Order: sequence, then C-alpha cells, then structure tokens
Amino acid sequence: MRRTSLTALVLAALTVGAACGGDDGAAPIDAPNPDDILARLQAQPEIADVFERPTSHAGYRFFEVWFTQPIDHAHPERGTFRQYATLIHRDPTAPMVLLHTGYGNWYYDYPGEVTRLYHANQLVIEHRFFRTSRPAALADWAFLTIEQAAADHHLIATVMHRLYGGPFLETGASKGGMTSIYHRRFWPDDVDVTLAYVAPISFAAPDYRYEPYLEGIGPADCKASLRAIQAEMLTNRRAALQLRASAEATQEGRSYSRIALPAAVESAVVSLEWAFWQYVGADSCASIPPVTASDDTLFAFLQAVSEVGGSDDANLAEFEAYYYQAEVELGYPGTMDEHLTGLLAFPPEAYDGAYPPGVTRPPYARAAMDDVAAWVTSAGERVVFLYGEWDPWSGGMFDPGARPEVLRVVAPGAPHGAGVGDLTAGDRAAALAKVEQWTGLVADEAALARTAPAPAMPRPPRPLRLPPPIARR
Repeated sequence: MRRTSLTALVLAALTVGAACGGDDGAAPIDAPNPDDILARLQAQPEIADVFERPTSHAGYRFFEVWFTQPIDHAHPERGTFRQYATLIHRDPTAPMVLLHTGYGNWYYDYPGEVTRLYHANQLVIEHRFFRTSRPAALADWAFLTIEQAAADHHLIATVMHRLYGGPFLETGASKGGMTSIYHRRFWPDDVDVTLAYVAPISFAAPDYRYEPYLEGIGPADCKASLRAIQAEMLTNRRAALQLRASAEATQEGRSYSRIALPAAVESAVVSLEWAFWQYVGADSCASIPPVTASDDTLFAFLQAVSEVGGSDDANLAEFEAYYYQAEVELGYPGTMDEHLTGLLAFPPEAYDGAYPPGVTRPPYARAAMDDVAAWVTSAGERVVFLYGEWDPWSGGMFDPGARPEVLRVVAPGAPHGAGVGDLTAGDRAAALAKVEQWTGLVADEAALARTAPAPAMPRPPRPLRLPPPIARR
C-alpha cells in the first residue's frame, strides 16, 4: 500500500477558528495573544472549530477541536467530514501524546496513563465514522479503512507538530492500540514512539488462533464454574433471564429492534466466558455463582460481566462501525465453545443488526492485516506492545519478530485492562528504558497513582461473536 499525499488537503476555503457562533458552553474570547495556544489552534487551516472548556485537572487547559478531513484522502473532491478531538494543553515544549480510542472519544479531558507518566500534553482522537466524526450523509462505508484512518492521523500529527516541540508519543488500548500501529505502518515518522496496549491482530473473520489461548487462561476450577453457569443459563434459565432483561429494558428505556431481545440474551450468555477474562479476571473467580443460585443472582452476574444491553439499539449504533471494520478488514476472534453444543436457539442471521443498516459488506480480505504484521516484523521500530497474560485478546498478540526496536511485554495474570503498573519490575523497567532511549524522557511512575477516577465510558464491544454467537468452523 502506498502513502497518500496530503498536499491537496490544505484547502484555502476552510473557515477556521470561529470560537463563537452561539455555542453556549464556549469560554469568552477577547483578542487572545497570538502566541496563546487558543490563537495558534484557531490559525491552523485544517482546524474547523475550537472551543475552550473548563477542566478540573490542575496545570492543564482543555479544548474541543474539530479537524476537517477528506472522506477519501486520495480524492478530496469527494467531500469532507469533521473529526472530533479533545486537547489538554500543559506546555508547548512538553511531550505530546496522541491517544486513540479506536472508537468514539470518551476520554475528553482525562489524562491517560502515558500522559501521566510523562506529564505530557494530550490529544484524544475520535476514529473516523464513529459518533459525530462521520459525513453528514454517509453513503459509502468503503472509506472506513485503516489506510484512510492513518491518513486522518497523519494530517492531525502534522498540525500538532506545528504547535508542540517536545517528543511525540502515540498510544491507545485495544482497538486504540491497533489504530496507533496502523498509523505508524503508513506514517512511521509522525511520532517518536508508540506504546500499544492490549492490541491484537487477527487474520480471519473468524480467526481461530484465539481458541487455544482462551483454553489456557485462568485456573481450571474457575473456568469450569463459568462454563457450568453458561450451560445452566441456556438450558434452564433462558426464560427467566429474558423476563428480567425485558423488565430492565423497560426500566432503562432500552430498545431491541436491531437484534431481538431473546437473541441478545443468548449472545450475552455465550460471550460470558470471554467477557469474564477480558474485563474481570481471576481475582473475581470467587464471585461466580453456583448453578443452584437464584434467577436474580444469575441475571445480576450476567449483567455485571456480559451485559445483555451490549446488543441494544443504542450500543449497536455506538459500535456499528467497529462491527463493519471487523467483518471486512480487521478480523475477529473465533472460538468453538464445545460445552454449549446443542444449546443455541438462534442462527447467525439473527445478529445482522450489529452492522450498519442498509450497508453492503464486502467479504473479509486479510491483505491489510498481513501488510501491517509484515511491517512490524520487517521495519517496525520504537514500538512497545503491552499485553495481559489472561486477556483472551492476547491470543492475537503482534509478533515483533527479531526487530530490536520492537519490545513486547506481558503482565502476569492481567486482563484486558493491563497497564504499566501490572508488569513485573523487570519488564516495567525494560519498557520505560526503551522509551527513555528513544525520546530522552524519564517516566514519573509515582504519577500513576495521582489522578482522578476515569470518566464513565461505554464498555467497548465484546469480540464479534455477534454474529454469530458462536463462530462456527
């Protein structure tokens, strides 16, 4: 794949910097100093709008920023969309962290782990075609590709390099970590280092490389307990679970028009084992109820680990772009789940509502993932991959090959939320030493404990086992 030139994207007709125009929450602006970061943001032709907002994080200023992006970077004449980002600004000479969620922007002004480690500025970038960062009339999803997204992030990095002079670090967790690697594959010189957290790579839809890894996760008695209650829920408690899910939908105002509620209940049960290891982990094995527990207890456990509402209309609208990407380019995990053989009531077609309505999906093509994997092993540099040992997504860990400038570390027993603090002392020192070698930055590990709780955010989707709830060979 080629790099896409962005020369044609600097459009002279862009309207910049109108931090007025009836936005009731905007901070008043009275002829800002031309050297002030707000004025400098407003002066960038690729930025359509910028507003300063209040923040509780001492030492930072907080801005909402909208970048103008081509729908198709190869053909800017096809139109543009506004890509949402949030900036917390500390100092133009401090490091800059480009943080990807891979989905919508839920971080806002919250400083991520890398930002806290290096007392950095931070720009959180919403992924193209998620939430508000999509064309007003989205007629063709063919432009939702990793190469187009990488070109978005190159444009943004180019703008931020005009404003900040310190080292640039790129990061993200899960799909955000994947996104950071895709950016580096196409534009390897945009940042000095990438720290990709729990970022898998899949080569099929479904990809059964995850199956043996999932089988090896966790204590045997814990796994047996999880599988026993899955079977119990599908065999004897299905009606009770559906009744409670229906009552919860009425109480919370949930709707199930894209995937019917009975199918949503079944999918949540099938995903229970994976979700437990992804989100909860071995420390909570004692919380798994026995098969003799009451209907209320089993439903409460299901909702805490693999919520039925993950398949409601609002959540599917939130993540439909992910399901599309996974089906056509990213791939997704497949597992056999033999212990549920004969217990399923719904065919794969029951879950077609997970995809964008009315959108034709091309067949999965693995060429993009092969290309990224080859780049990591043949040309990757200044990359740290961090994984959790008992995270099922680690069945798709990137292979660093023999690249001396690509480091992979695994946090013992950690789930999908693994971070620097979960590593062994030796691996933590090795990872931070690499960053210091590549950037000259010394991590402040004590800063990880000095931050406000993270904002509430939607739980990212379970792996695309919807459709089907069990990916059959």
